[in-house]
Amino acid sequence: MTEAGSTINPHWWVPTRVDFGAGRLRDVPLEIERTGRPVAVVVDDHAATAVPGVAQLLERLAPEVIVRRAASTPTRQEAEDLANRLRAEGVRSVCAIGGGTVMDLAKAAAAAVALPGLLTGWKPGGGFVMPEPVTRGGLPVVAVPTTAATGSEVNAKASLADGTDRRFLVHWSLFPRVAVIDPMLHTSLPPALTAEGALETVARLLVPMVSDPPTTALPDEVAIGQIRAVIPAAERALADGDDLEARGTIALAASVSTFTLHQIGRHLHSFWVWYPTNTLTAQGLRKGPALGVLLTRWARMVVDGDKLAGHADRLADLGGRALGLTGTSVTPAEVADALTDLLRRWGFPTEFEELGLDTTAEELTEQTWRAWSEPLRPRTREQVRSLFEGV
Repeated sequence: MTEAGSTINPHWWVPTRVDFGAGRLRDVPLEIERTGRPVAVVVDDHAATAVPGVAQLLERLAPEVIVRRAASTPTRQEAEDLANRLRAEGVRSVCAIGGGTVMDLAKAAAAAVALPGLLTGWKPGGGFVMPEPVTRGGLPVVAVPTTAATGSEVNAKASLADGTDRRFLVHWSLFPRVAVIDPMLHTSLPPALTAEGALETVARLLVPMVSDPPTTALPDEVAIGQIRAVIPAAERALADGDDLEARGTIALAASVSTFTLHQIGRHLHSFWVWYPTNTLTAQGLRKGPALGVLLTRWARMVVDGDKLAGHADRLADLGGRALGLTGTSVTPAEVADALTDLLRRWGFPTEFEELGLDTTAEELTEQTWRAWSEPLRPRTREQVRSLFEGV
């Protein structure tokens, strides 16, 4: 159990209203009218033409400002420039349509319209940027996710590149006003992105559950229930991309797991594998392959008795239940093998040599520790080095 007085998470992040269900895309124009015009739309360039219903939605919205961009990590300067444009155009609301990178750009810019200092005066280096809280918020954001992965549509975070560094802006003003989650928008997702989104949700639930016992049993049961729902839903969506019930389960789990109910009573940064994952994506990898290899390595560390990586008994008991293993004699190694089998079945690599990285474990450790040493604690630099073993 997490010790009293340590840095535990007391929050359940749910300020964003969620409008969920097949066909709810039709509600977006009403949400925009509620928040006010002129409206700016920030939309993923691919989604604007290839995702069912998005082109028609853009015609109905007839936004005063429209920004189309590719799915890539936005920069702090890009967010600041967009905020200046929104301010100059007198925009009163923002609609973000796309994946996590589009959401992050729209949220950061919308907040900075009312809070000009939000994106300025950052100290050099990687890691978190957490400005002082304020009483007023930014422009209201209507978030319409076309992927199911990061949960950016319901959180107060934005990942921004700042020079060569990846920064993670955290501020209450970044919460969207409403998230319209329509699984019909996800039917065109290719299998690789479907699996990647489901894996990110599973990892966000599994690693904290095994790594850090909470102060009450309920968060464990919440995590187990979501994992047990997501895995078969992902299998069904991979077999039939038009399965709306499966798509809806994956989409809802991506958002609900971001509410962090499963992390109440755990260390604030108990999803510690997320930080090395960011280091690998900065090398040009997609999140799915990065997570595939790191989760495999993490599970082996737990099996080998590294208690800072996670608790072997929790991997066997709770992880076994989450992955559908039954019986009273399930071992940590069997759960680790089941996780590896799942990763392989979904098409992800599980060994570093499969990634073709042109770097070393020491270089990756240095980059990770430079950017994320504070949230990684109580994990050590040596432990991060062990996670990259095999590069």
